[in-house]
Amino acid sequence: MQQRQKPPRHGHGGAGTRTGTSPRPGDVDDVGWQLSRPARAAHAAIALLAAVGLATSIQLGWTTDSTLPPDVGFAGGFDAGVEHTLNQPAYFTVLSGFLVCLTSGLLAARPHRTGVVFHALRQGGVVCMVTTGAVFNLLLRSDDPLVGVRLVNDTVLHVILPIAAPLVWLVVGPHGRLNLRTALASMIVPLSWLAVTLVRGPLLDWYPYEILDVPGRGYAGVGVYVGSILAAYLALALLLTGLDRLLATTARRLSPRSRR
Repeated sequence: MQQRQKPPRHGHGGAGTRTGTSPRPGDVDDVGWQLSRPARAAHAAIALLAAVGLATSIQLGWTTDSTLPPDVGFAGGFDAGVEHTLNQPAYFTVLSGFLVCLTSGLLAARPHRTGVVFHALRQGGVVCMVTTGAVFNLLLRSDDPLVGVRLVNDTVLHVILPIAAPLVWLVVGPHGRLNLRTALASMIVPLSWLAVTLVRGPLLDWYPYEILDVPGRGYAGVGVYVGSILAAYLALALLLTGLDRLLATTARRLSPRSRR
């Protein structure tokens, strides 16, 4: 008779460990509530809010001309309609809203996602949205009263989502997928946006924000803002990575599986 083999222990290549895209201990499969209907509903709510922000941005592009900030060194602009609508992705706010809408919508459809690219985009969306809220409200907000669609657009993209997006990530994750690689990879999108903005700026004589006013401030003056914002972005991305590990470890310890 063959000696009956003892089942291998969990976490050492035995039962519960699969190849390929299988979750590691502490990943999303270890915490069922991160895959629950309430968690998916929270992601869907964020995606819906971001969609409202994007839709109102498109509507503003279609119905209003672009406006020049006071005392800037550039003079270009875009007329209402196709021209201004197609230029909406040039605004970092719109790019941030798109990343949040895309990643939150995908999580609402299927929260168990393990790809590095997806979680880099997810981390980037959250950090970009927080950066958008901080930079706009601290450096760019004017005293001009807002009404109608413009008020809705501003409230959603500059007030609600910069708070709600990281809050939902903090509460329902999914956690356990962020690391130094995703933090650095998350910077590809904002760095690409910055490069395109600085290249097309002289060609169009237009920049989306006064802090990027190269003709008026010079590259040295713009570099102070850009360097500070990028440093803050990286610090926030690393903070999220550290929190992600802490939350994943805590959730694993509180999981019913760990008590068996």
